Amino acid sequence: MMHPYLDKKHITKKKKIIRNIIGFGLFLILVTFGVLSWASQIFNYVGSPIWKAEKFITDGFYNINYLFRTKAVITNENHNLIEEISNIRLTLTDYQILKSENIELRELLGRVGENHDFILGNILTKPNHSPYDTITIDIGKNEGLKEGNRVYANGNVPVGVVSNVYEKTSLITLYTNPGQKTEGFLDISNASVSLTGRGGGNFEMIVPIELFVENGTIVYLPSDKALVIAQVDETISKPSDPFKKVILSSPVNAQNLKWVQVKKD
Repeated sequence: MMHPYLDKKHITKKKKIIRNIIGFGLFLILVTFGVLSWASQIFNYVGSPIWKAEKFITDGFYNINYLFRTKAVITNENHNLIEEISNIRLTLTDYQILKSENIELRELLGRVGENHDFILGNILTKPNHSPYDTITIDIGKNEGLKEGNRVYANGNVPVGVVSNVYEKTSLITLYTNPGQKTEGFLDISNASVSLTGRGGGNFEMIVPIELFVENGTIVYLPSDKALVIAQVDETISKPSDPFKKVILSSPVNAQNLKWVQVKKD
């Protein structure tokens, strides 16, 4: 006679075997009729939108990061290009300045000729930054300059004299300096006159009322008629006065000068 407990255990074991056999049989049936393949298609159909959405979100984040990265790169490149363009413009400006100065210097040397008594000086300060009508140039004792050396503009227009000489600079007193006296001759009449500086590039002279002077008449240095120092702008007179005042101006504007030529004695 079998023990009830062993009989129950035996029955449970048989049931488990039967379930496994049935499960394996169902699996074979599903494989035979392609049911698992159909289920796989359903799984793929259901999962595909999810996968696509995931890919879209992932790609979106990647594209956004790439976009921001590209903007940063473009901004940096744009900054570099602007800086490069600015440098090119400065280079071109320097070139144009040098070219213009070279042309001016050639013209000056052409006027002066091959006379080695002339020394070219670069103007450091002009009358608007110097006391009265004076200028400072970048040559001095190092180039053999002395007080009293005559100074010219544009190669042939006398504008002043060297008044103070330092080691590497010199102070030039212009003829138009207030109170500065300069002797000259009136064109046409060749009358001797004395010009007095008024400042600001102007002169005045007092001459007899009967001396013919008209606007545009030039005054030149006694040493050379070609060395024009002033030109008549205005004449002021009174019928009862035996003298008249004549206002003159320099042929050149010292404010526009870059160089002067100093003639060594």
